[in-house]
Amino acid sequence: MSQINYENIITQLKSDLNAECAIANIYGVILGTKIKEFSKGKVIPQKILSLISNSQEIANELNLEKINSFALEARKNNYLFSFSEKLILISKLDLNVNLAKFMPNISVFLKKLSESSEDEEIKEFSVFNFTKELTNIEDTLKEEEIKKDKYSIIKDLVKYVST
Repeated sequence: MSQINYENIITQLKSDLNAECAIANIYGVILGTKIKEFSKGKVIPQKILSLISNSQEIANELNLEKINSFALEARKNNYLFSFSEKLILISKLDLNVNLAKFMPNISVFLKKLSESSEDEEIKEFSVFNFTKELTNIEDTLKEEEIKKDKYSIIKDLVKYVST
């Protein structure tokens, strides 16, 4: 399975889109970031993760097919959360950025990134030799049995003397 360098992707997004970004897995763990509020290795707040995980139910209640992202407006910035089945992309944008123009680019990017992060299937399995392992276990048990009886006479003498 190939490892993806999320920090390089985040740096490229910063230069191409002029936006600070962070990438998290579906469990909310930040894999790469340029956003100080979402530092690498930390977890996205539970309320936001809950909103993302319930997005299909929210879409159903609103008679929508699917929700791909949502935006939060803060005092100085917008935070755009775009998500796929495996990744969450967080974008920190100025308030004057036109989200209608920005969101399609992010959606296409996230789709491509999700496709490239597909888990490769294991094509070759190593063969585990159970016979060898069972033989090792039997040998160990025999050795323990011999050790157990090795000092039994001394153990009996100690018991006799101590009583």
